Amino acid sequence: MAMVLAISAVALLGLLGVWLIVQSGSTHRMTKSVERRESTFNLAEGALQLSWYCLQNETNGKILKDLTKGQDVTPPEGVVPYMKANQTVDNQTKKTQTLTPRLIFLDHNRVPGWDMNTFKGYYYLAQGQGEEHVPHIRGGSARSDVMMVVEKIDQVRSR
Repeated sequence: MAMVLAISAVALLGLLGVWLIVQSGSTHRMTKSVERRESTFNLAEGALQLSWYCLQNETNGKILKDLTKGQDVTPPEGVVPYMKANQTVDNQTKKTQTLTPRLIFLDHNRVPGWDMNTFKGYYYLAQGQGEEHVPHIRGGSARSDVMMVVEKIDQVRSR
């Protein structure tokens, strides 16, 4: 009877050990997934900040070539160097991370309450995309996108 109880106790403890190993493996995978999600979100937010910075510091005339709604108006790298697509981030690790800032022209309207002939509000969709290449994971990469609608008020100059 004592031998049966001892073997049963050893088997039960062995099953508990196997269950704990499986649980710790799945917890590790979940933790890595959350870390990748936070990392790519931070990259995307950094790219969004570059887009917003571009809107704050560049004139509408430099960004816009025409007023086509929905047009990607991201300035080329030669005009605004920090708006380059797929910028590699040097994060002192072996991970390959990139960020991409983008600007899309949405619309323009006269600014209510201001001099109707002088000021216009230009509406942009500022976007940021962050991506981390993960070759050993199904799908190959983790990606996050963030966006924000921005109104840039500018003085209309007579042509």
